[in-house]
Amino acid sequence: MDSIESQSLQLIKTVLDHYSLPEYGRFLVERAVHATADFSIASLIFIQPGFIETSMNKIESGSEIYCDTEMVSSGISPRLLQQCGIKLTVFVHQQECYARAQRDNITRSEAAVDLSCEKNIRKFIFGNAPTGLLRLVQHINRGYQADFVIGMPVGFISAAFSKQQLLQTGVPAVVLSGPRGGSSIAASVFNALLKKKLGENGMEIKG
Repeated sequence: MDSIESQSLQLIKTVLDHYSLPEYGRFLVERAVHATADFSIASLIFIQPGFIETSMNKIESGSEIYCDTEMVSSGISPRLLQQCGIKLTVFVHQQECYARAQRDNITRSEAAVDLSCEKNIRKFIFGNAPTGLLRLVQHINRGYQADFVIGMPVGFISAAFSKQQLLQTGVPAVVLSGPRGGSSIAASVFNALLKKKLGENGMEIKG
């Protein structure tokens, strides 16, 4: 870890010591704050009990991870992806997704989730599209088995609601409550998970 990043994280840890935050998953919160330089999001991140352990078990070599946009996938470290042997998939700009959205009169984000479920992708990261997250919730409520979800879509229409609905499914998840979110936060959380998987954080899971 370079000195600037190390110093930044140490500062974040020191400041967060004054917040009333649960210890469980605090390393995810620290990385999200680091990505945004915004301490106000710390109290908005909700991590379901068991999310970290489940995601660690499910992130395996050969895993395929759904990202709702290229902005999310571009924020995830290629080095960490290579070391973990996992692949990111973004359907939203593929011609198959455009055609399906037009045919079914749905958004491309919804069509992308439909495609991911048909292809049996079970790990999801959302940083932008609440309609996509709501579509996944519909699939889960019909019996689709998702391994875990990082649910951080941003927006004033349906974003907060989509995260509430996700938490009600019981699927292992981490969300940023309310309308705030974005690709950088979602990517930072997944990068933190990959670092934990590779033992780079130097911290034990607590809680």
